[in-house]
Amino acid sequence: MIYRLLAVLLLAGSQATAALADSPSNYETRLLATADAVISGNWARALNTVDKLNADFPLSRIAHLLRADMLSALAGNPSAEKVNPAIADLREQLRLRWRHTNVITPEWRSVPAKLLQVSGAVPFVLYADLPSSRLYVFAQQNGQLVRISDYYITIGEAGFGKEREGDLKTPLGVYQIDSYIPGGQLHSRYGAGALTTDYPNTLDRFLRRTGYGIWLHGTEPGWINRAPRASEGCITLSNMDFEQLVTQLGSHRDIPIVIDDDPNWIPAQQVEQKRNDVIRSIIASTDRATKSPAAEHHKASTIGHAVSGNTVITDLVLYPGRQERLLARWITLENETGVAAFEQYWHRPDGGEWQMTLQTPVPVRSPERFTADVVVPTDSTLNLIGN
Repeated sequence: MIYRLLAVLLLAGSQATAALADSPSNYETRLLATADAVISGNWARALNTVDKLNADFPLSRIAHLLRADMLSALAGNPSAEKVNPAIADLREQLRLRWRHTNVITPEWRSVPAKLLQVSGAVPFVLYADLPSSRLYVFAQQNGQLVRISDYYITIGEAGFGKEREGDLKTPLGVYQIDSYIPGGQLHSRYGAGALTTDYPNTLDRFLRRTGYGIWLHGTEPGWINRAPRASEGCITLSNMDFEQLVTQLGSHRDIPIVIDDDPNWIPAQQVEQKRNDVIRSIIASTDRATKSPAAEHHKASTIGHAVSGNTVITDLVLYPGRQERLLARWITLENETGVAAFEQYWHRPDGGEWQMTLQTPVPVRSPERFTADVVVPTDSTLNLIGN
């Protein structure tokens, strides 16, 4: 009944509001406007908006549920009911959408705290907030990440933290969008198309995680969106949202996507200080390790050993997951013509010293992107290294 739905929304800490113009899609804006009318007790307006919503989006199962609940309530039926799992999933989807808009929407000038540095050569960054079932799109503007849109998403049926093939979980980590496949080349369950990722990445393979085919894709016929947890591990969007996302990204590939289970947002102006603190901590840990009598005095390249005036850190991301990890990418100008690029994974057991888990060489970016990496890096990083 409608009273159960209202209780779900109000328990999320929401307040009725008309300020929904910033919602990422017309569908979501109108859906939440209907819920807003129900909460405010304006039944005539609620019925009018839900009827128009059903006419324009006949596959919206949430809209049909809202209308059925309102008619049942107006007919005076008792509020007691046995809710089947499908209806419970619809209400959870609505609760997450409502909570995002009315309770936890980050300030537009804030960024995820894990994104300490992203290469200036990368035009966009995707950030998946799994607990909120939300995908954020950031664009690079004047050396800063600026949020330009966000979308409701579905994740793995069994949650997140993928470890093995078939576990129905969405992975946590930092990945790359490496190709686009139009919907016409795929099974209908992928909807409007798919953006493929490089799961399993270097760290996943090192940790012996298995599985493949973790994509961002649309929704099969008969649905606008799936339930919050209903995929086999992929991240799915409505076909409308997927097509808008593909349009935003354009022809760009190698777009990073950070899939996070524990989001934390900070003001953009605090990112540089947090980044510098992490770099200092890593350098201090490395220095102490090399001075230890038991240290292995090898010549492996690391942030601490090789960082100098001819080294540029391009990416620095606090890695999602249960353990405290860090992903660092950097390039070094070995001589006038030689260039090398590396990817490192660090971990810090129980908040102690940073230790490098593994390091691997990676292809140097295309000439255009390499130039951007060399020219655009923050002066603060280079100055910190030299001090």
